[in-house]
Amino acid sequence: MRKIAVFMVFLALIFTGCSQKEEPAITIGKISVSAKEFDDAYKSSGFAASGQDKRKEFLEFFISRKLILQEAESLGLDKDPQFLRSVQLFWEQSLLKLALSRKINELSVGARVDDKMIKNYYEQNKEKEFSGKELAEVYDQIKWVLFKLQEKKALQNWTESLHKKNVITADHELLGIKENK
Repeated sequence: MRKIAVFMVFLALIFTGCSQKEEPAITIGKISVSAKEFDDAYKSSGFAASGQDKRKEFLEFFISRKLILQEAESLGLDKDPQFLRSVQLFWEQSLLKLALSRKINELSVGARVDDKMIKNYYEQNKEKEFSGKELAEVYDQIKWVLFKLQEKKALQNWTESLHKKNVITADHELLGIKENK
């Protein structure tokens, strides 16, 4: 059995070695960058947004950036606790943004605002928010407000359901939070 496993690993290594790897377009010390990687980086940079072909300028910038990053790693800055905290924070914020964006898109599909809701909102708020304006003038604005309110309520319901699915404890004393009496 062990011989079969070793043979399978050997075959996997042979086949992955035979697969076509992109030839490096740039080599900076130990770093190899393919033409596609460079092109992707260029396209997402401000250089590409300028409307002119500034690949040569970007190449110098790109190489300098990689050299600085390589130097930072050799100095151990990639293991610095402050750096790791900032990476963790960035990761959490990015993941949170993605999760909320997807959930909002999912929830907004079910949000419906009809004419009756718009008219009711207008009647309840015409004196303070829409003074001197007819319903037709503010119709789209009200529809947007009601849609966002529905979206917000659906998001609140979702987060409440997440709370209910988990056991949550918080030691207020240890956290320095005073209890309201």
